[in-house]
Amino acid sequence: MILNQTFHERRQWSLHDSCRIGDLHEYNYLLLKQLLDSDQVEKTMHFTAPSKPTLRLVRREQFRYTTEVALMMTFDDAVSDPVVLRIYHDAELVELVYSNEFERQYRQLGGLADATHQAELRFSQNCFLNKWLIFLLQNGYHKAEL
Repeated sequence: MILNQTFHERRQWSLHDSCRIGDLHEYNYLLLKQLLDSDQVEKTMHFTAPSKPTLRLVRREQFRYTTEVALMMTFDDAVSDPVVLRIYHDAELVELVYSNEFERQYRQLGGLADATHQAELRFSQNCFLNKWLIFLLQNGYHKAEL
């Protein structure tokens, strides 16, 4: 992709004018709720689709109003890096917290970064989560009965 003025203008438009981060969190909650098909998050859940890799959800932490889960794809010979989500049950929001090990360690060490960069990263990651949840639902992923 060529990074030219048109690209930057469209990127700024998409970041600031098309939707707010809060709207993304709300929409992601609705999508995840459709995928889970209930309000309960079990310790480990598997989701399958015909001739597709298995999606595994692992509950990492459970509190009264908040649940943290890790989503990963399980292939025949490998498992993807986990995408960690935080579900806010009372506010009905889902946020992608981090999507790789480096990011997790960076946050735990109290990494300082440019606030504008962090806001853009957070927005783009939650856009990814939104598109991924839509993809999963469109491709027929559903809770597997083990």
